[in-house]
Amino acid sequence: MKLKLDIIVFAAALLAVALLADAWRSARHDSQQLAATLAAQNAVIQQASDREKQRDSQLTTALATIQTQKRAVHTPQQAARQLASVLPPLPLPVSIHDPTLSTPLPPGEAPPTSISVPQPDLVPLYDDLQDCRANAIQNDSLKKDLSDEKKRSSALLQERDAAIVVAHDGTFLVRLKRAAKWFAIGVATGATVAAVAHR
Repeated sequence: MKLKLDIIVFAAALLAVALLADAWRSARHDSQQLAATLAAQNAVIQQASDREKQRDSQLTTALATIQTQKRAVHTPQQAARQLASVLPPLPLPVSIHDPTLSTPLPPGEAPPTSISVPQPDLVPLYDDLQDCRANAIQNDSLKKDLSDEKKRSSALLQERDAAIVVAHDGTFLVRLKRAAKWFAIGVATGATVAAVAHR
């Protein structure tokens, strides 16, 4: 009888050690998995932040260049010379010519098409075209920032989900308590079964 009791105590102690080791291993695995997820997502967040900073720097430089170009144009003649450089890409180059009506055209030839812009409108037109360029650059930068913000948000959600999974499974002590509870239930059930079988 004493030998059976010693075997039961030894088996219970062995089971307790196994449950303790399993709780420790599970807690360690979850902790490592959470750390790996956090490290990976932090890398994604850092990369998005770096790209955003680089775009902000490029945007600042481009806007400063545009402002410098705008400040350099004061006369209609300067605006006429610079206007072609700020127009969008076209199939054929656009040039602004002062009309010369003194030369007669050969018969059957149409007069060349020209753009007629009053001189007082050249500087505001140039400024508006530069503003359009600046807005297009800002819009492109904002679209890329939005894309990175979506990636950052997704990474943060993954971090949160990983932390919730770890928190739901519990810490080492919570796992140990859970294992101890099931161990106690198993020992009580085994003792009850042994007592009933012994009678």
